[in-house]
Amino acid sequence: MSQRFRQLNSKVRRASSMRLLHAMETVIWFAAFLLVWQLVVVFGHVSDLVLPAPSDFLYRIYGSFNPIFPQAASTARLVVVGFLAGALPAVPLAYAIVRVPILQRTLYPFLIFLNVIPKIALVPLLLVWFGFGGLPKIIVAALLVFFPIMVDSITGFKSLDPRLLHLSRSMGASGLQTLWRFRLPTALPYVLTGMKMSVVLAVTVVIVAEFVGSNQGLGYLILRATANHDLGLAFAALFVAALLGLALSLIIAIVEWMIIPVTNLQR
Repeated sequence: MSQRFRQLNSKVRRASSMRLLHAMETVIWFAAFLLVWQLVVVFGHVSDLVLPAPSDFLYRIYGSFNPIFPQAASTARLVVVGFLAGALPAVPLAYAIVRVPILQRTLYPFLIFLNVIPKIALVPLLLVWFGFGGLPKIIVAALLVFFPIMVDSITGFKSLDPRLLHLSRSMGASGLQTLWRFRLPTALPYVLTGMKMSVVLAVTVVIVAEFVGSNQGLGYLILRATANHDLGLAFAALFVAALLGLALSLIIAIVEWMIIPVTNLQR
């Protein structure tokens, strides 16, 4: 038992080291990209009205803390609420579609048809129906998040080896026990992958919705900055938006790292 624990601990450490190494490689490549950008702007004598240098808009993040971060907090709140509103019903509905054949024949094709509709095109209608507050942004983010997570969850629930189902039934396991012991662990990697992808899309769609109609948020700040020809502030807000999407995706990745690798390494 002690030797097995040491082996498992060693595997976890190696996996953690590899993830850290990959993260450092990504940071190095991104820093190199910013350095090349800086050199092109400086030595190419590119005007700030066309393309600001990274040093300019990164300094603006620090120097313009008051106008940027309250707007970022507003956007983050809408993204998180919209993400949860779309993600929470997606997984149980996916399980219901897999378990109930009539839902797979009737409801699933209808949901796929709804997914074809461009979500951004719904923003003007939602603004007419619900006004210029946060509700239209939450709805469009929830719709955008819902479908990728639902489709990935359905794929995950269907990927369970049928032999495990026969084994659980032969051992007298209940439906809830089968779900908890077999179906959910199998589907979890697919669910979390869909979440990591969709949370970044949620940031994008909320900012675009703020372009259409809003008086706060990063989208509003970017629109106002470009109207005033302040590209330094616009790029600073864009950079903060990218960090917001990265942070939310990283949170889900940490949850995935905490849940999935340990169970996989134990096998």
